[in-house]
Amino acid sequence: MTEQDCEKTTTKDCIINRICTSSIELKFPSLSKVKTSEEESVDKKEEPVSIPQEEQPQVDKPADIILTNQDDSIRFEDNRKYIVKTLTMAGLPLVLRAEQNISLQEETKREVLTLLEENSKLKEALVKNEGVADEDEEYLLRSANFYHAIGDSQKAIEMYDYILKKNPTKMAVLNNKGVVLDSEGQYDAALQHYDYALNKVPENIHVLSNKGITLYKSEKYEQALECFDSALKLDAGYISALTFKGHALYRLGQKKDALEWYNKVIRLDNNNAEALYNKACLCAMKGDEYGAITSLEKAIRLDSSWKEAAKQDRDLDGLRSNPRFREVVK
Repeated sequence: MTEQDCEKTTTKDCIINRICTSSIELKFPSLSKVKTSEEESVDKKEEPVSIPQEEQPQVDKPADIILTNQDDSIRFEDNRKYIVKTLTMAGLPLVLRAEQNISLQEETKREVLTLLEENSKLKEALVKNEGVADEDEEYLLRSANFYHAIGDSQKAIEMYDYILKKNPTKMAVLNNKGVVLDSEGQYDAALQHYDYALNKVPENIHVLSNKGITLYKSEKYEQALECFDSALKLDAGYISALTFKGHALYRLGQKKDALEWYNKVIRLDNNNAEALYNKACLCAMKGDEYGAITSLEKAIRLDSSWKEAAKQDRDLDGLRSNPRFREVVK
C-alpha cells in the first residue's frame, strides 16, 4: 500500500484481511467496561605529489572502511526489504485502528525483532564511518507499528517521533501515534494527534473513528457520536464506528437505539462476538430472556472470554435464575 493510499483511504478497502501468518480482528469494550555485488577495492602505489603549502591534502577513506560501508549498507538494505515484506505478508497495517487486536506468530516476532536490532547496529556503524543507511518511510512506519503490536509502546512512539521530525504532517504517523497513546490511557495527547491528522486529511474514516473511540473512553459521549456519524457518512458499514455508536448511545441511556445499532453490526457481521454480547445485555435488561441467552450463547461460542464477563456482569443479573443461563456460563 502506498503512502497516498494510506492518506486518502475513506472506504472499507483498507480493512486488512486475515493472512496466513497472523490474524487481525477488532475487539471492543463491553457495556460495563472498556475491555489494545560486492566490489573489491585495490590499493595502487602512486608517486609522491608535491602539494603547495596553502592547499590541504585530500584524505581518502581507507579501503577497509569503504568495503565495510558497502557490506553494511547492502546488509541493511536486505534487512529493510525483508522486514517490510514480512510485516506486509503478516497483515500488519500501515494505518492502525483503535481497539484492533493484532496477532503475530511468535516466530515472526522473533525474526523481525532480531533484524531490527541488527539494522540498528548497522546504522550506527554506517553513521560512524560516514556511510548511509537507507530508511524509507514505509520501513520506519511498519517497524513502529510492529513495536506497538508486540507491546513496546515507548519504542513505537520514539519511532513515530523520528518520522515526524522529517515529515510533521504525515497523516498515518499522527494517527498511529494517537492509537498508541490511546492504548496507554493518554487520551488528551491521543486526541491532539488525531486533530493534527484530520487537519491534513479531514475526511479520513480511520482517524474519525479512532478519535470517536478515544472520546468515548474519555466519557465524552456526545462528541464521540459526532465522530462516528461523520465516519458513517463516508462508509455506512464501518464496523468499529457502528459498534461504538451503540456503546455511546447506551451510555447516554438510549438503550433502544443502542440495540438497533448492535443489530446493524450483527447483520453485517454475524460473528461479531462483542455486538452479540452487548445485545444479550440489553435484551436481559428489557426482560427478553430468550433473546439474551441466545445471543450470549453465540458470543461465548465465538469467544470463550465472554463467559467470564457474563458471570460478573450486573446487566445480566435478571438471568441468574434461568437454568439455561446457568448452563451457558458454567
